[in-house]
Amino acid sequence: MPTLPKVMLLGDSIRMSYEAQVADLLRGRAQVVSPAVNGQHTLYTLASLNQWFEELGEPDIVHWNNGLHDIGHNPARYPVQFPLEMYVANLTFILERLLEVTPKVTWATMTPVHPDRPFVDTEYSWRNEEIDRNNAAARALMESRDVPVNDLHAVVWADRDAFLAEDQIHLSEAGEQACAQAVADAVARWL
Repeated sequence: MPTLPKVMLLGDSIRMSYEAQVADLLRGRAQVVSPAVNGQHTLYTLASLNQWFEELGEPDIVHWNNGLHDIGHNPARYPVQFPLEMYVANLTFILERLLEVTPKVTWATMTPVHPDRPFVDTEYSWRNEEIDRNNAAARALMESRDVPVNDLHAVVWADRDAFLAEDQIHLSEAGEQACAQAVADAVARWL
């Protein structure tokens, strides 16, 4: 029996919420693996890649995102985790490392927060206009390297009331299903 292609999903808690459904959707066509931990921000992902490759084996296909941890305003840090220039630089380093392992890399845009979610200076908070700005910069980088972009932001934004959970940042069950289908479809293009 031939070995199934190994698909590695990388990303934050959004990825963690849909990964089991992606594995179900690709059952029999691909082996889906992902780190057991949250990929957090770009610097954490970059520092962890070699360890994850050792633990999980080098993938044939990667579906990846980073961003919400990078852009969030955290009162314990100033002013955001990573300014835009550092975010793009970190993405570039991650992309270069991934492309050393496989040419089959897909980037996923950051999902939005609900427009009704208040921005609070004393709590970890996000602004959609900054998410949009960073998504545009990431998209430009990926397109310059011919890396396909899976627009999970558009998927969630299209039905944000149904696809975002009560906290207005994580995915609801319906959002998890919609994103899992979009990820499985994006991965299937490489199979």
